[in-house]
Amino acid sequence: MADKSKLGMEFPPYVIEVEKAKIAEFAMAVSQKNDKEQINPIYAKSEAAKKAGYSGIPVPPTFPTSFMFWTGGGLMGIVNSLGINLGRLLHGEEEYEYFGEVCAGDVITGKMKVAKMFDKEKKDKPGKFMEFTLLETEMRNQRGELVIKARTTLVER
Repeated sequence: MADKSKLGMEFPPYVIEVEKAKIAEFAMAVSQKNDKEQINPIYAKSEAAKKAGYSGIPVPPTFPTSFMFWTGGGLMGIVNSLGINLGRLLHGEEEYEYFGEVCAGDVITGKMKVAKMFDKEKKDKPGKFMEFTLLETEMRNQRGELVIKARTTLVER
């Protein structure tokens, strides 16, 4: 079970440069379109992105999740440092709050902390609990501007 003494713990910051090819690759992976159709051109072509009102090729809405996997340590390091049993881990929720755009070429610094830890009793099994851990990450661009606040909920059953 998660070590509740870790509430408020801050993880080392990560820095990542947002790459144009990774944006297109991600957009293609999550696209609902069939093989004959292309991804939305704003995720691959600067001209299309600028025509749509962006300063450059923007990241798709859920793209920031991938930062954790490209910056070392990743989810395994977080889970281990919190004492969560990986065999009992569920991904509960991912939430993003955008304060500005993030585009190819931006350099993002993310700082994650353990924002909340709590238990909930299972409705179908009184006396049995699930533990919840809420991780909050603030992401700032190369100008120090807060551009995204992400919240990840981990559930240990």
